[in-house]
Amino acid sequence: MRRTKVHAILTVSALTACIGATSVALSALAEVPAAGMCATVSNVAPAVEEALDDVLSQVLESPFGSAPGAVLSVRGADWQYVASAGFADPDAGTPMDCAMPFQIGSNTKMMTAVVLLQLFEEGRLGLDDPLSKHLPEIASRLPEGDAITLRQLAQHTSGVFSYTDNAPDGTPGLMEGGTSDRGVLRGSLAPSEMIDFVIEHGEPNFSPGAEGSWSYSNTGYVLLGMVIETLEGRPLSKSFEIRIFGPLGMDRTYLWNGIPRPEFGLPRAYLTGTEYETTDWNMSQGWAAGGVISTVDDMHVFIEDLVRGDLFQSPNTLAAMQETVPTTNPTLLGYGLGLARKGQNLWGHGGQTLGYESDIAASEDISLVAFGTSSSNLMALGAAVISGALQSAGVLPE
Repeated sequence: MRRTKVHAILTVSALTACIGATSVALSALAEVPAAGMCATVSNVAPAVEEALDDVLSQVLESPFGSAPGAVLSVRGADWQYVASAGFADPDAGTPMDCAMPFQIGSNTKMMTAVVLLQLFEEGRLGLDDPLSKHLPEIASRLPEGDAITLRQLAQHTSGVFSYTDNAPDGTPGLMEGGTSDRGVLRGSLAPSEMIDFVIEHGEPNFSPGAEGSWSYSNTGYVLLGMVIETLEGRPLSKSFEIRIFGPLGMDRTYLWNGIPRPEFGLPRAYLTGTEYETTDWNMSQGWAAGGVISTVDDMHVFIEDLVRGDLFQSPNTLAAMQETVPTTNPTLLGYGLGLARKGQNLWGHGGQTLGYESDIAASEDISLVAFGTSSSNLMALGAAVISGALQSAGVLPE
């Protein structure tokens, strides 16, 4: 997920400077554990290992925020780099483990979009269906709801106000209160409550499909989740399990709709640094827009299969997913249907919750999965920074 005001909009020069910085380790991190016991490096050139070590160490402390712990995994055709840094439990001094699960945040949107496109292939919906065809009562209550299509919701071109944003009337977004109030942080949130908030307090950012307009909306994916549940007649979590997780063997991945249980084994999480712990954030607040828990290995499987088109019956479906529109985010070179172009032939998404920042992407040559245990850290630029490091090491072309 993404929340308003968490990250300042990056200028191109700032992004370039950050990518360039991956070639130099931060001296301020000399006393921080650089790599956990899980580090695995296979057939990796020394220059590549050094560049990726630098990226990983910067997640713990950078101008974009700090995280107590982080994991970075990059796989090529015949090489692999995976390592952790920092602590899973700063108080106990427990090091990060590369196998630990994490909240993937808005990377969940790729999964919601995959199910949507599978239903499209089965003839159960059209991408340009009006929302009113599937959720008539909700569409009738939304401003300009009769003009909103499923494609627009998936591509962030519907103009629908995001329930995570602070409203024009001054009402805090439905997740913002959790940044200072533990009761709000732990509170359960139903999809209908998210939509009611948007109807009562939000305003459209622009008319649906307005030319040249784009605005990231978590509400759009909540609506798509509701469409999927209506068509499938079962919880969205079950559709994810049957259509994606089961077939791909992602046995440590699931859509969670509450506070993570201790036995799940997630590392402790924070808003930033270690000043405000958010380990007990209620993931129902993310749902179809950002409520999945997964692991590094499972997400490698997912993104690699996705960009190969293995989750669809026809290559035309992946092509439709990759038809992009321009965005207002300088780290996204274009946004398709739940899938963003992050570089030359590099596709994926990013994710942010109240306790994690992550990035997941793949091309024909590499796949990468990275996360840090705070809501504001360098992994907001994960694919861009990692690509820059690999370019500087000669693995990827400029």
